Amino acid sequence: MPIIDHADVRLAPTTERLRERYLVSKGQGAVSLTVKEVEISPGWEGRMHTHPVDVSIQILSGAIQVILGDDVKTVRAGTTLLVPPGLPHKLIHHLWTPALVLITYPSSELETEHLE
Repeated sequence: MPIIDHADVRLAPTTERLRERYLVSKGQGAVSLTVKEVEISPGWEGRMHTHPVDVSIQILSGAIQVILGDDVKTVRAGTTLLVPPGLPHKLIHHLWTPALVLITYPSSELETEHLE
């Protein structure tokens, strides 16, 4: 059983207002699970997309807007979003401070279909 010390996993350099690090991935030996931490800087906007599996997005700090299907909501730290397979979704961050999220999905490689 691998023990992963988060202090040993560095955040990647910022690209397009995002920094991420994989805490659990195929690189650490996972076959069917990925957990990644993503720091989202103000001004970032994702693209509407879907996945064929459940995706969990935990807001660890800050707040972001999420579009889930036809619903638009602002979610804050202490909130977990559960995105079912096939549900169009998009994250938007237009607030003042970075948001930190933890994204978990049951796959070592996430298939994404972009809708925009």
